[in-house]
Amino acid sequence: MKKNAIYFYAILLAIVLIATADFFIYNQKSNEESYNISNVSDQQIISILSQNSDAVEYIKNHPDFRIQNKTILTKDAIIAGQNGVNFREVYQELDLQDNRYMRVDLTNVAGNKGLITVIDFKTKGVSKVYGILLLKAGIN
Repeated sequence: MKKNAIYFYAILLAIVLIATADFFIYNQKSNEESYNISNVSDQQIISILSQNSDAVEYIKNHPDFRIQNKTILTKDAIIAGQNGVNFREVYQELDLQDNRYMRVDLTNVAGNKGLITVIDFKTKGVSKVYGILLLKAGIN
């Protein structure tokens, strides 16, 4: 009789553990799916960028920087970037997932130095960072 009670409680405990694990996994997936990166503020972007040493160095050296462009990357945009003419490196090795990545372009006020970054909102980190030197041609 004691053996049957032990088996009963062991099975009941296993069911409770499986149900609890399933609940947490389901909640995590639904939270990730409901997160909309189009609502991310500039301050949140800067906070994520401040976790990357290259981005921190740029921000420190150019305190007058501004966010020039924010682009949410889709599968098609990633593929187009990988096959594009300019800045193909930015898009290499990115998973083909919609609304996971955001490309953020920073420039200083003078407009001669910039930073191209890709933020991964699945990991809440910076995937890529590239410094750029912007040249302007003019006719006098």
